[in-house]
Amino acid sequence: MMTPTDPLGKIEAFIRTIINPNPEEWEAFVDIVRFASLKKKELLLSEGRVCNFIAFLNSGVLREYNFVNDKETTVDFIGENQFTSAYHSFITQSPSTQYIEALTDVELLLLDKASINALYDRYKIWERFGRLIIEHIFCASEEKRKKLITTTHDEQYRDFAKAYPQIVQQVPQYYIASYLGLTPEHLSRIRKKA
Repeated sequence: MMTPTDPLGKIEAFIRTIINPNPEEWEAFVDIVRFASLKKKELLLSEGRVCNFIAFLNSGVLREYNFVNDKETTVDFIGENQFTSAYHSFITQSPSTQYIEALTDVELLLLDKASINALYDRYKIWERFGRLIIEHIFCASEEKRKKLITTTHDEQYRDFAKAYPQIVQQVPQYYIASYLGLTPEHLSRIRKKA
């Protein structure tokens, strides 16, 4: 197993909590990984581009956002040890409706669509891993949607702060307000009560 200082150490540790690839399967995965870094405010993806990658964050914070009625709206945050993509664009190969921006300096690993599909075709274990990750993303999305409907803004903020303490500390509060559908002033009042 790779050491924690290895750039692949975090993704390997994450993957091995879900599947246990043998040395050949692991090397096939390693062969398709590309390393990338972004400076704060740089875009990983912009609206109108087809997303051909899935990214894994080794460090930093990304923000997914789009424009609704000409207003910038934060859709999600991605922190260390998480995967991200514009999944609809990635799966359908249609232009993205969202942006993915670095909120801090970011180190990430990129996997391109063609290489992922070739890996799936060659190794059943990787196809299983892909399915399990997509199931996890779908369930998390469903849970988020239901919480937005059934919980108060105070509860939503507390849940967010508990789930993403590092993001609460690292990103501007107006992005968190946008994500929760609040004004910055409303979020400030909630934070004072918390």
